[in-house]
Amino acid sequence: MSSYFAESEWGRVRAQAKLQWDRISYAELEQVRGNPDYLAELVQERYQLDEDDAREWVQEFFDSI
Repeated sequence: MSSYFAESEWGRVRAQAKLQWDRISYAELEQVRGNPDYLAELVQERYQLDEDDAREWVQEFFDSI
């Protein structure tokens, strides 16, 4: 996956991401800075998903924004 959001846009998207994934802290989401690969790693870890499922969930989120 490649970055879909510039850092300047990530602040707006971060709040929506927090609603989607409440097990990930705002501080962690701030570090994501629009990087879907890093977000997928966090989603995989927090929600105990396999890599493909986490990536798919993140991709669906990015596509919906």
